[in-house]
Amino acid sequence: MADTSLRRKLTVSAALGLLLVPGCHSAEQNLPYAEAIQFSPDTLEKLATRTVSVRVDHSTVSYRYPILGESHPLTTEIRTAMAERQTAFLEELPDHGSPELVQDVELLAASGDVIGARTTAVTSGVRGGGSETSTLWYDSGTGEVLPWTSLFRDEASLEAAHLAVAQVLQDGYQMTADQVPGLLGEIAMRAEADPDSVSAAASEPAGASEEESGSGDPEPGGTEETEETDGAALSVGDADLSDPEQAWEAAERWAASPLADLAFSTAGGLAVRMDPADVPSAGRVSEVLLPVEAEETEEVLSELGYHARSAAVAANADPEDFPLDGTLTAEGSSLDCERLKCVALTFDDGPGEYTDELLDHLAEYDARATFYVMGSLVSEFPEIVERTHAEGHEMGNHTWKHDDLTTLSAEGVAEDLKRTDEAIQEVTGVAPPTLRPPYGAMNGTVSDATEHPIILWDVDTMDWQNRDTGAVTKHALDESKPGSVVLFHDIHKSTVDAIPDVLEGMHADGFHFVTVSEIFGEDGLKPGQSHTDARVD
Repeated sequence: MADTSLRRKLTVSAALGLLLVPGCHSAEQNLPYAEAIQFSPDTLEKLATRTVSVRVDHSTVSYRYPILGESHPLTTEIRTAMAERQTAFLEELPDHGSPELVQDVELLAASGDVIGARTTAVTSGVRGGGSETSTLWYDSGTGEVLPWTSLFRDEASLEAAHLAVAQVLQDGYQMTADQVPGLLGEIAMRAEADPDSVSAAASEPAGASEEESGSGDPEPGGTEETEETDGAALSVGDADLSDPEQAWEAAERWAASPLADLAFSTAGGLAVRMDPADVPSAGRVSEVLLPVEAEETEEVLSELGYHARSAAVAANADPEDFPLDGTLTAEGSSLDCERLKCVALTFDDGPGEYTDELLDHLAEYDARATFYVMGSLVSEFPEIVERTHAEGHEMGNHTWKHDDLTTLSAEGVAEDLKRTDEAIQEVTGVAPPTLRPPYGAMNGTVSDATEHPIILWDVDTMDWQNRDTGAVTKHALDESKPGSVVLFHDIHKSTVDAIPDVLEGMHADGFHFVTVSEIFGEDGLKPGQSHTDARVD
């Protein structure tokens, strides 16, 4: 059995090792020793991760993320943010070279109370390539995914934390306040001019008046226009960071802060990463890790911050104690299509002799699709039905043998659909969530006889009429928009042959391939009602 103790598997960055590079500065500065707690999801024996790499002629995109349970909010947010970056990357590709985007997630904390995650995105072969990071925190008590600002009580506490980091730079790297970069420098200079301003503000609850705080000086960047520093203006408000909406708004205001990439340290304090370019005396290192001692954080952390610190320092979470809403291997919906260029590829009338080949094509792009299968064919191709489900595709009801449902009575419709549902569920273990009536034919009798949402389409590739691979490809690429539901038939070889070019073209345009349920969202499908697409135009 694999050792799940995170203490023995931590991926750490030793602050002392980074700070004491030969020729940089002296060990006599006695900076607090600390290691940033950060570990791979793979260290948790029962926690599944998904790793994908899509390599085509013009680019390569790769990503890995943890699967925390079926439709878990943190998995959905991480995966959606990754997809947003992927779309932006693909839409700006150069005409030459081999651009690459690699995204990965490591955990910062893991317990029954809180999970912290750090995403790294590295781009190469493009103008402005480099690395960017972001952190997210999941509060199991509220079910909310939150930004780093939620680890602090209020914005005055944020300011005090920044001052503590600035002090590490001043003491450890012999920097003056005006040499400290960005927001840290702005706060350090204000504190130098008025030593009581930051500490007094941090001791008061959010929203304290100027008279109560003992300072009538305006906060830097408060309600007045301020001069931008390094491209970002510091705005210190009175936000209650325990409120998710206010925490996210504060994260936008403090977006240029190095604390946006903070971790907790093995000593119980903070470990804040900085670009060595901003710390000239750091020497030739890949990053500078600034340790803030635990006692410096006691008055500034929020309740969530204390839970997060405990989870990180203890570093011995058991997967069984995770705040999960499903099995560890069930991913469910993991993309928020309201924020993305999503398209739902749908395939009718199967399964058939070409479906296996189609599944191979879809797998090359990590593409999810929806298959509207006929119940009478399930027993003929059970292995294909099982594979389709196992690879994350959605199964839909396409009646037992393709009868026109408008010719049947209400009882006949209900019986036909029930029989088909049962055939699919017997193989996959899951009843099909939606219905596509053959020919798209429906009436009031059909609507009243089913609890399935009825799925039509907005893009008909006409592959059932025109068995021309090129024509099918062109129609799919020309007509599909974000939110489209595209109709294909996997019983035609010409259609299956078109899919590689369809996938490549849509992938290059930044589309993400999702199931019907994903594209309409949790509340977008109504029983007995017809739905053609999820387009917003």
